[in-house]
Amino acid sequence: MKFEIILVITLLIIGCSYSVYTTGYPYLKTVLILPVENQTSNYDLLDLAFNSLIDSYEMDGRLKLVGLSPDCQLECSIHDYSNKIFSYSGSSIDEYEVRILFDITFTDLLKNTVLWQNSSLVISERYSISDENSQFKSEVESQEEIFVKLFEIIMKNTLEEW
Repeated sequence: MKFEIILVITLLIIGCSYSVYTTGYPYLKTVLILPVENQTSNYDLLDLAFNSLIDSYEMDGRLKLVGLSPDCQLECSIHDYSNKIFSYSGSSIDEYEVRILFDITFTDLLKNTVLWQNSSLVISERYSISDENSQFKSEVESQEEIFVKLFEIIMKNTLEEW
């Protein structure tokens, strides 16, 4: 009976320590996010992108944000931005599409190698001001979702090993 209780407690403890996060580079513990470069005329994107990446890394917790002696670094440039009509009916606009073109480089500074680079990463999201069923109601909401997706893509292509 005692053995069964100990076994159940042990399995519970082991089960609780399981994480869906894996890392292909367990020696990477810290990251430096360089200031985002914005080559568009939409200057609000700069702060939104940088703050979103900072918040995402802090919430994720796999890499600690540092300013000095990082194990790896993230460079992000925004090369193009558009907010165009995606669909309309008659004289009313149904949906808009926000598209952002990124140049991303994630570098392992300990081994001095680029782990992932994409100089033509396009992420888009749609929104509708008039459709109450639309997930996003504004350009800003679409931009925020794009930056969430950007973080997910970066992590999938760098640290996650499946």
